[in-house]
Amino acid sequence: MTINNKSYALMIVCLALIVAVIGGCKKDNKPFKLKVELQGLGAQQVRVVYSGANGGIVDSLVKCENNAFEIEDKCSNPSLLIVYNQMNVPIVKLIVSSGDKLEVKGKVLEQYNLEVKGSETAEQYNAFIVKHKADYMSANKQALNTAIENYVKDNPKSVVSTVLVLNDYSPSDDDKKIDKLLGNIDDSAKPESLVASYNLIKSREKKPATKMTSLNILEQGSGDFETARIAGDKPSVIVFWDRELGASNRKQIFDELKMLDASRVQVMDISLDIDSTGWYYATHQDATNWKHYWVPGSMMNSEIVNLQVDKTPTIIVTDSLGQQQYRGDDPIKARQTIEGIL
Repeated sequence: MTINNKSYALMIVCLALIVAVIGGCKKDNKPFKLKVELQGLGAQQVRVVYSGANGGIVDSLVKCENNAFEIEDKCSNPSLLIVYNQMNVPIVKLIVSSGDKLEVKGKVLEQYNLEVKGSETAEQYNAFIVKHKADYMSANKQALNTAIENYVKDNPKSVVSTVLVLNDYSPSDDDKKIDKLLGNIDDSAKPESLVASYNLIKSREKKPATKMTSLNILEQGSGDFETARIAGDKPSVIVFWDRELGASNRKQIFDELKMLDASRVQVMDISLDIDSTGWYYATHQDATNWKHYWVPGSMMNSEIVNLQVDKTPTIIVTDSLGQQQYRGDDPIKARQTIEGIL
């Protein structure tokens, strides 16, 4: 049998495709390796969550030794991977694919200033986080949202764009913005496994606490830590704010809440600023009579973590038993909720 040049070329192309497919399958079956070394991690037990090779969620408890841990496993390709500390706070966020050999170094209290090596995609995602670490640390997410929108505009074919929109974008005014922004990303940069891993991880995340009994935080008048009791004989309004909220926006919220009867309602505000500089001056400019609090560590403070307050303003209204009745950023709705309780 003779083979002409055209048939021979076609056979070579087919053979190359078969080799590529086989090679791709082998690569997909390769486990990824992850080594994390963070100062301050100690010997605690962390949770590592990602999407496994079969598409199901892997939620593993891993024991750390000497500030470090290692894991090796197969995953869906690619997958979002998140490491949580003992307080269930995310301390490492990665994009991981089959065959990756990733190394993460840094400090456990500086999750937005880590060093990531071993994968171009993971490195690009981490580079964005490090570049915008101040925006990540701020409770006001407007600057971060804008940075993500600009990144998507400039990188519509990047998987990093998809992860940023799914995992880090949080518009408070319009949830449809997420779908709109995802629509601007090329389909090739939205692999099904990645979107599925995000959905699986989010479905297993701990929901914010909806009952508050008390908070042990720094009170301005005494200059010391005290127990702010939420559950008692009155409903409560708690306002979480920071300096990036701006004096005019804060004044608008506080002026609305000044309309409440202080003899029947407990109102308090809690600053989430990283430091207390200017805290005393700001609250006295507002001319309010209720107590003012500040929490060291901002939203990562153990007293705040369970509430998952990650943006300002956040206003929580509770009944006299401490059960949440409203959570949002609208002071009018908060006031109306309280008035409905009285």
